[in-house]
Amino acid sequence: MHYRHSYHAGNFADVFKHVMLCGLAAALNRKDKPWCYVDTHAGAGLYDLGGESATRTSEWEEGIGRLRGFGEVAEPLATYLRLVRATNPDDRLRHYPGSPLLVQGLARAGDRLLLCEKMPEVADDLKIVLGRDARVAVHVRDGYESHALLPPAEKRGLMLVDPPFERGDELDAMAELSLKSLARFAGGVQALWYPVKNRHVVSGFLRRMGRESTRPALNFEFDTGAPREAEVSASGITKHPLRGCGLLVVNPPFRLAQEMEPSLRLIARTLAQGPDAHCTATWIRPE
Repeated sequence: MHYRHSYHAGNFADVFKHVMLCGLAAALNRKDKPWCYVDTHAGAGLYDLGGESATRTSEWEEGIGRLRGFGEVAEPLATYLRLVRATNPDDRLRHYPGSPLLVQGLARAGDRLLLCEKMPEVADDLKIVLGRDARVAVHVRDGYESHALLPPAEKRGLMLVDPPFERGDELDAMAELSLKSLARFAGGVQALWYPVKNRHVVSGFLRRMGRESTRPALNFEFDTGAPREAEVSASGITKHPLRGCGLLVVNPPFRLAQEMEPSLRLIARTLAQGPDAHCTATWIRPE
């Protein structure tokens, strides 16, 4: 069964990832020159929080649900909340925007979005959500082929790699895509999202990126502080619950860690699932 993000839309991992994405887009907007955004696993673009999938898990209640009613907050969290509210004009939290819709809301007239989604029916939903926008192109293809779209004509850009983690070798596939993309577009910003379930596997991925990447890489992680208890299914398979996630940023914009710190501190405090919740920023490959 193909992964459906509707079960997880708006959860703590989405909040963390999308606040980071707003910060990265804001950094690109500081210069007048246009940029290109590449989303490797774009999804449907907009998710119904009252639908069967979302209500079955209710994960959004521990994510965006905890941020309802917030007043003045630091950037880029303020921009993120503004964009979420824009999809809920009646002030009731009914829908959650995916990364393509968020970036569309931040893109300027000369910027472009190249969105990859390999499931045709999901790509059709995405096209409807984004409307007739000349800046947007939806490609029905495997996101791991997205390096073929590089380099963009704009010579400035951001690639979000956010796979469903259905594959056992997903982190290896992400690393390969990152390295191929850097070979074609060395100066492009990359944001590689990953879940933290098995620390040993994640550490191996980060070591590889620090060793093989030719560009600076800054790793952000959010640990909710949830209990580390593993679950064993009826078939004897050990399942590790998602208690944290990370975003590895290759070619990070100047002062990204400092600019993100107030927003991430508030996220860690508000979305905590235990007393040890925290966000970190660590150089994997220094500037």
